[in-house]
Parts: sequence; C-alpha cells; structure tokens
Amino acid sequence: MELTKEIAYQAIAEFFTEKPFVLFATGTSCALDLNFGMPALERHLRAELAHGMTEAQAQQWQQVVSALDASTHDFESAMDFIKDDALTNRIVELTASFVANHDNTYAHSIMSGSCEWPAGLLVKKLVEALPQADKQLHVATPNYDLLAEYAFVQHKIPYITGFHGGFLRRYDWNQAKKSVQSIQKGLSRSRQTPRVVECKHIRLHKPHGSLNTFEWEAQLIECNSWILNKPEGVVRAMITPGTAKYQRLHKDRAQLAEYDTAVGNHTRFLFLGFGFNDSQLVNNVFRQKLEQDQCQALLITRSSNPRIEEWLQKCPNMWLICKQTDSDKSRIYNTKFKNWLHIDDKELWRFNDFTNEFLGG
Repeated sequence: MELTKEIAYQAIAEFFTEKPFVLFATGTSCALDLNFGMPALERHLRAELAHGMTEAQAQQWQQVVSALDASTHDFESAMDFIKDDALTNRIVELTASFVANHDNTYAHSIMSGSCEWPAGLLVKKLVEALPQADKQLHVATPNYDLLAEYAFVQHKIPYITGFHGGFLRRYDWNQAKKSVQSIQKGLSRSRQTPRVVECKHIRLHKPHGSLNTFEWEAQLIECNSWILNKPEGVVRAMITPGTAKYQRLHKDRAQLAEYDTAVGNHTRFLFLGFGFNDSQLVNNVFRQKLEQDQCQALLITRSSNPRIEEWLQKCPNMWLICKQTDSDKSRIYNTKFKNWLHIDDKELWRFNDFTNEFLGG
C-alpha cells in the first residue's frame, strides 16, 4: 500500500485527538546549540580526562576511548566500561559543569523571549488543548539542562517537577501538585462545599536528574542556586550514560517509578528529538505499549538512525517525521506502507513548522 500525503496527514491529525505522553531528548536542545549534544560532551570529557587518573581509572577510560575510536560503540554504550566510583563521580561533575555553563548562556534570553527553545510553541499548543477533565500534560526528558523550564516560564505555562518548598525543595508529588491547585467557592447563594480546581499545567519528569537536583542529608532535593556553585558535601543527583553506580541509584529512585507509572497510564506517545539510544527510558514499559499493545506513537526528529528504524519495524502504529537524506525538506514513514512520503515544500521535522502545519501555530 502506498503512503500518500492525505493518508499521512489524516493519521497525524488523528493522533492529536487524544492527549499524548511527551518525551523529548537532546535533539530539542541541539536545535538551539550543538554543545548540548553527546558529541560535544564526548569531546569535553576526552580533553578533561586526559590526566589526573589512577592506573585502573585510566585503563577503564581507555576502553571507552578505544571503543569510540573503533566505532564499535556509541558514546552512551561505551561509557559502560566505567566501573570506578571515583571516576564516575568525576564524570558526573565534569558533565554538570559543561552543561551548566551552556545552560546559563541561554537562561535569561529564553525566559525573556529573545531566544526560543525549539519545542516551546508545540508544547504550549498541547497544554492549551488539554481537556477540562484532565488538566495535566505529562512530559519527560533525559536532558540535564533547564531549557524547557525556561521556555515554560516564557510561555506562562505552569509546571511541576515533583519538588515543593522554598530555597531547598523536597521531592513529594502530592505536595508539589498543590501549587497548581486553588480552592473555588460556589457562585450561588446556596451552601456549596468549596472544591479544588486545577489549572492546566505540565507534569515534568526528569528521571535522569537535572542540573538543579542533588542528594543532601539523605534526601533528594532541588535547588537552582547550586547549579553553577555546588557546595562541598553535596552530591549531584544526575545519571550519566553507562555509569554503573548511578544506574543502581537510579533504579531505586522514586523518580523512575513515577515516570514508569506515567508511561503506563498513556496510550499515545509523542517523541521529540529522540534517537531511541537510551535503554533506561525506552524500557520494558515502552516496549509493552508500542510493540505489544500497538499504541499510537509519533516521532519528530532531525535524522533517522538504525535504532529508530528498528523500533518502527516492531511498532506498526509508530510514525516518523524527519528530514530527507539529501536536503532539509521532510519525509514521513510508517511500516504499513511500502514507501517514504517526501514533502518537498516544508521542513516538518522542525517543531515550529510542524506546529504551524498541524496544530495551528
């Protein structure tokens, strides 16, 4: 069966008749600055880890470098060679410092509107379309940066991350949810019990941690003031690729359980700038949803890759929008059809172009 523009557009329009779970990755940040991508982080770590290691640490890091140079592993899987806790901690700190400095460059400009986070308008449209009966849009990301949060501020979209409090915010979704709720009294003169009213908002999951999440006094906390200036004795709660110690901590952390629950409660999934390289996020829950339950999914990203195409083959209701191999124009694919559909007059893999075309940007 041949894929036509009419069929593709109808399927994409139908996808948005229900609220999706949104998962965005480094592609959304790289569209703004390539320094947020894995290749830039890899170059930074190669430069910084060229000295100052024990013999055992140097051997582990050399295994990473050799695997990358031989192209037998991508950056994320190559990092599995790191087993040393001290080296793991150093990699976390180097990663955080690198990302935080680039994050800081864009913080004010995004919030003031002089610079745009690429997926901001798309997410804004999804929040506006939320039904009255369910006013929360679940959004998740493995990104450490806070570019999305700055964009939510700029677009005046209320959001919660599971933390509540003042200078040091503690992890408790039930308490955090109160910040998007208000008590509404009845308008009539009859005695009506006041009811809790929730505003439309984003429930943001960051199961890999963030630049502003830390472990302090045996608690998981969020503190924006420590992003660039972390005090001594405070441990960053960030999960870097391939680090065994942090994968173990990550597995036990409530953030991942909350993320899995949110995925399990949805039947439609929107992936933005996602390459399907992260085995922790696209885990068994996702395989159940997309492969076995054959839920609807839409991936919008710049370029396809073998892992994306592997998922497409196994998930018949998953659609891909990306750029053409030899130009910046668009192509659309679903495995039920024998051909790629080429759209030669639009760059629909760009989030704003997609939003304007399908969501009335």
